[in-house]
Amino acid sequence: MSDTVETNKTLTFPKIKLILIGIGATIVTGAAIYGIGWWQGRSHVSVEDEEIKSVRQELQQTQSQLEAVGNYAYLMQARAALYHSAVDLDQRNFGTANTSLQEASTALGQVKDNSGTLDINKISSLQKNISQTNINVAVNLEKQRRQILKHVNQLNSLIPEETPINNSTSEKKPEK
Repeated sequence: MSDTVETNKTLTFPKIKLILIGIGATIVTGAAIYGIGWWQGRSHVSVEDEEIKSVRQELQQTQSQLEAVGNYAYLMQARAALYHSAVDLDQRNFGTANTSLQEASTALGQVKDNSGTLDINKISSLQKNISQTNINVAVNLEKQRRQILKHVNQLNSLIPEETPINNSTSEKKPEK
């Protein structure tokens, strides 16, 4: 019987050793797989971070273009209202001419230039001058007409020659 006990001891020791080696190998393999997964996941996160930065830059460009187009539209609206006021004056529609002047003033008040491409101080000054202009019933309309056309000329000098609408379409990137 002592032979069987010794044989069991010698057999159990290699079994325990094999089980421990198996557990150790499983732990090392699991850690290696975890490390590989972590590394791959991290590389995807950095790619996504770059994509987010790219999208944010495109968003900022689009917002700048939107602001430029909006400002251009307000300037064109003010120009149209001033010309409309001059036509109303010639047709002796004094109330409508005053309304058109106020529309021009309101449109100029909407211009907000964060990019620094427009001279906001001159635009604000022109807006103030237009809002203070009052068309009165008169026999000779020449002085009032000259005042309106002076506002038009001042506005024309403040409007950029290059339209943001043409700029934004020429800057489009080809699709990926």
